[in-house]
Amino acid sequence: MIDINSLTLGEIATIEDLSGASISTLGEDETPKGKMLAAMAMIAKRRNGDPTFKFGDALALSMTEATELLGIGTEDEEGEDDESTPFETESA
Repeated sequence: MIDINSLTLGEIATIEDLSGASISTLGEDETPKGKMLAAMAMIAKRRNGDPTFKFGDALALSMTEATELLGIGTEDEEGEDDESTPFETESA
């Protein structure tokens, strides 16, 4: 899972440009998720050592592949299901 606070402004801008939505709307039900998840998957793949991974490559991922890559719906350390968004935020 990517810590949203560790994203560069460039990465946030890329996610917003590619998805057509503000990153702050990620958790809202009415926000389209396909392009947002693909943009986030692209950033995650690039951060994990694949700098040539493109948005088109991310659009070709299955939902299972994207959620695994982003750590969505995986079990946390206590064995509880993690239903959170793909980005972790720290409370102030």
